[in-house]
Amino acid sequence: MNKDKIYFMPERNDKKEEPKKKIEGNSSLHSYLPNTINWHRYNLAKTKEKHMFYRLLYELCSLIKEPPQITGRPRARVSDVIFCLGLKLYANYSGRRISSDLLHAEGMGYIKKAVHYNTLFDFLSNESMYDWLKRLLEISALPLKNLEDQFSIDASGFGSYQYERWINVRFKRKPKDKTEDEFEVELGNMKRNYLKGSVLIGTRTHIICSADVTYGNIHDSKAVPTLLKALEEFKPKEVSADMGYSSYRTHQLIESLGATPFIPFQDRHNPKEGVAPEIWIKMHKYFNKNKEDFLKRYHKRSNVETVFSMIKVKLGEILKCKSFTAQRNELMMKFICHNICCLITEIFESNVHVDFKNYLHKLAEEKDEGKDKTEKDINKLSDKDISFENL
Repeated sequence: MNKDKIYFMPERNDKKEEPKKKIEGNSSLHSYLPNTINWHRYNLAKTKEKHMFYRLLYELCSLIKEPPQITGRPRARVSDVIFCLGLKLYANYSGRRISSDLLHAEGMGYIKKAVHYNTLFDFLSNESMYDWLKRLLEISALPLKNLEDQFSIDASGFGSYQYERWINVRFKRKPKDKTEDEFEVELGNMKRNYLKGSVLIGTRTHIICSADVTYGNIHDSKAVPTLLKALEEFKPKEVSADMGYSSYRTHQLIESLGATPFIPFQDRHNPKEGVAPEIWIKMHKYFNKNKEDFLKRYHKRSNVETVFSMIKVKLGEILKCKSFTAQRNELMMKFICHNICCLITEIFESNVHVDFKNYLHKLAEEKDEGKDKTEKDINKLSDKDISFENL
C-alpha cells in the first residue's frame, strides 16, 4: 500500500510537511511554546503518569507534620489519609475497590499503613479539612510559577447521581405552564443541589492556582477576592473572566495585583467620571476602541473550559459523596489531582523541576520573613482552627 497516496482524491498530495519546532529544555516564558506539541515528550508524560502521580502526591503529603498524640487510640496518619484519598479519586474507584491499590502503595513505602475506606469517608466529612486542602492546592501550583503570567477565572457545577447534569440545569428553559416566579424558585432549588467550583487557572499550563467551592446558587463573582489572593505569590500580567465578573470591585482587585483585567462590558455599561474607578473607565475605552485586540486577549479565558473538561472527563463530573461538606472536600481533592497531572506534563514538556519544600523556602526568602506564612500553615496542624478529633 502506497502511504504517500491519498485515496478518494483526484490529485496526489506531494507537499512536504515543515519540521515541527522542538521545545527546548528551559522553563522560562520566552522558550515555552504553548501551541507546539512534542509528541515524544507528550507520550512519555502519559505513559509514566501513574507512576509519577504516586511520587508527586507522596512529596506533597510529606509536607504534613503530624499532630502529636499523647493518649487515646492510635489514629490514622493525616498524610496517609490524604495520599489514599488522592489515589482513590485519581483511579475513580470506590472505597472498597481501591483497597488493593492502597496495600500496593504501602508495600512501595508511600504510606506507612493502608487506610480503611471508612476512615477515608470520615476524613471527607470533616469540615475543618476544606481550608487545609485548599492550601495544599495552592502549594501544588507553585512549581509552575515561572511559566504563568496570564490567568483566567470561571466556575462550573458538580453534582451527584440523584440530580440532573449541570449543563441541563444551567441552560434550563421556563416551561409554558409555569410562571416566572415559580420557575425561579424551581431553578434555585435545582442549583442548590449542585456545588459550584470556582477556579483561577494559568492559561499556559492549565494549572489551578486557587479554587473555592460553594453552593450552586451562589453568584460567581463572590469567589473573586478569595481566588485572586493566591496571585500574590505569582507575577500576573493579565487576568481574564467572562461578563458575569464585570464589576468595579473585580477590576480594582486585579489592578491592585499589577495585572490588567480583560472582562467584556455590556452595551448598557456607561462609566461616569467621578463615579466609576479609573481602571473601569480605562478598560471600557480600550474595549470600545480596540475591540479586536481586547477580545483576542479575553478569549484566553477559553482555557478554563478546557480545565473543567479535563477534570470532568478524567476524574468524573459526578461527586460520589452525599453531604455538602464531604462533596466540597472531594471536589477540592479532585482539583489537587488535576494539578499533579499538569505538573507531570510540564516535567516532560518544559523540563520543570518539582520540589515543593524548595519552593516554600524560596517564598520565605522573597518575602524576607523568618518563616513564611505558607510554611507555617502547612506545618501547624495543631492549630485551634483545625481539628482531627473526628478522624
